[in-house]
Amino acid sequence: MFDRILDMAHAVVPFIIVLTIVVFIHEMGHFLIARYNGVHVTIFSIGYGPEICGWTDKRGTRWRISCIPFGGYVMMLGDADAASVKSSAEGVDAKDINQTLFAKSPLQRIMVAFGGPLVNLLFTILVFISIGVFEGIPDMKPEIQSVVAESVAQKCGLQKGDVLTGLDDDAISLVSDVKRLLEKHAGKDAVLHYKRGGNAYSTAVALYEKDGNTKIQLKLLGVGFAGDLVFTKASFGEAVLFSLQSCWVAAGSMISGIFKMITGKSDGAKVGGLLSIGDFAKKSMDGGLLAFLNFMAMLSFSLAILNLLPIPVLDGGNIMINFIELIRRKPLAPGTIGVIYTSGLVAVCGLMIFANWNDLVNYGVTKKVCALFKGICGLFR
Repeated sequence: MFDRILDMAHAVVPFIIVLTIVVFIHEMGHFLIARYNGVHVTIFSIGYGPEICGWTDKRGTRWRISCIPFGGYVMMLGDADAASVKSSAEGVDAKDINQTLFAKSPLQRIMVAFGGPLVNLLFTILVFISIGVFEGIPDMKPEIQSVVAESVAQKCGLQKGDVLTGLDDDAISLVSDVKRLLEKHAGKDAVLHYKRGGNAYSTAVALYEKDGNTKIQLKLLGVGFAGDLVFTKASFGEAVLFSLQSCWVAAGSMISGIFKMITGKSDGAKVGGLLSIGDFAKKSMDGGLLAFLNFMAMLSFSLAILNLLPIPVLDGGNIMINFIELIRRKPLAPGTIGVIYTSGLVAVCGLMIFANWNDLVNYGVTKKVCALFKGICGLFR
């Protein structure tokens, strides 16, 4: 148990480095668009709690590093809290009223709220483009890691460790080839070629299902891949396309996962918290600069998508409330906004507790703590 805790402790430094960079990027988006719209930013903080060190710039913004390094915020003139949930002209000099977020139009407030996720998205796209241009577009050797039950792959006898080599007369060398050829042969009978233990095999595969007289095309084998990573040199245009496609696929996967969890189609066991992020951060740093940059980009992207969810307290919630005001042409009642934000805070806190509890279970901490507790109780019997 203590070895596991020590491993987790070693993940703290990479985690803090990644989180600090990603949060700085996010808050810089809010900061830049707030200043562009004439909103005075009083504090730009990396971390929460008491200030460790900082300085004040010529425009009166206090840049600070605070003692709790898990997050950050920008506070604007008139804000009553770090999340800019409550912003008003109370206590602000009459000559400075126009520099508060409260005094701006709903559209300007939407722009400020959207600024953080937008810059996170742009950062992710830029990192993926850079990887594509300087290193190449990443792909994998088509070695099967897992086979889904009742899938096409299971029905034709594929197993973990098999390496796909072709479909009909078309050769397969990378996972991208598999996806391309499945699109090409969907709805047809084909012959799948693969290697197992150095020996070559072939098997018939039907890339369709029949529903009465209707033939339903299948474009998936039902396998997971975990082969060696391969980089293919790409032009700038190809790198841009790869970046946008990667973000699109990742967004679809995240939204689909959230939807399945909400509708009960998934138990949410894969939702991870701080321990998972720290563990992935350590592994990415151990994997070298490329792996570290890739992880940081994906964390930035995840932060953008999660913050755009229409949940009060998150940026998406602020966007939603200001959009309602834009349509109604008048703000919601303060009591209504209070109820909305309280419910959002409860939802976000509940999700954080759930994610971190998953970590404690998945990393075996709860099981070992229970065993330790039983052992201690046994000493007093």
